[in-house]
Amino acid sequence: MVLSDRDIRRQIAQRRIVVEPFDDEAVQPASVDLRLGSPLLVEETARLALIDPRQQSDMQWRTVELDESVPYALKPGEFALGITAENIEIPDDIVGRLDGKSSLGRLGLVVHSTAGFVDPGWKGRLTLELSNLSSIPINLYLGMKSSQISFVWLSSPAERPYGSAGLNSKYQGQMGPVPSRFHLNYGQSGADGRAIRHRGHDANPSLRAWFHTSAFEGNIAGFAEALGVNQRTVEEWVYGRARPSRRQWAALHRVTGLAEYSTGLLLPEEV
Repeated sequence: MVLSDRDIRRQIAQRRIVVEPFDDEAVQPASVDLRLGSPLLVEETARLALIDPRQQSDMQWRTVELDESVPYALKPGEFALGITAENIEIPDDIVGRLDGKSSLGRLGLVVHSTAGFVDPGWKGRLTLELSNLSSIPINLYLGMKSSQISFVWLSSPAERPYGSAGLNSKYQGQMGPVPSRFHLNYGQSGADGRAIRHRGHDANPSLRAWFHTSAFEGNIAGFAEALGVNQRTVEEWVYGRARPSRRQWAALHRVTGLAEYSTGLLLPEEV
């Protein structure tokens, strides 16, 4: 059952659904309008011959900071990852559905390729997959109403909402546009049983196990802030693509309590 405007307001008032910042005028009969945030990641992959979803992508992205008065002109056929200005949180008995605005669709702007499903338990801003299907550029402005989210009751609460331990929820807590992490769905071999190349896969299994059962609940941004480390660096650690430098052990031990990062294991000149 799709939630009406009345039920959406009730769920937001009870803090079961979070839309922040919230503007009551954004509530439509059965959805909430969402605005385009910043930055954009604009695809620059002309030199790539192939994208293999089973491998960590070599896609290149150019970061574009949006402005309310100076737009970014999305060219015909160009692809970019955007982000909603609003942070969204959904309880374990509701699922969200992200859709584009009809008026923008009539201009040729696609807001999501396939990722319109927002799992129960989701926390974070929503990535938008922006494409221009028209024959002329389309201006994108910071804060423009670019999408809308509707909500549907589940038949019963999800047993393991998004972000639960063991689900490998790859985008929980994202606060900016995040490129694909589809390759993390694969282990040491692919669907055909052949070995797949991984870049540091399972480099930090204990850190990953701790992270997904910790109070951060899959929130990369929060974990990075607690460590005082760049979010991209923490992603590399958590998803096993790189090992933390010994210079960063003290912060990791302070936050995680994992013995393997105890500075007592370092030589005096390494501390």
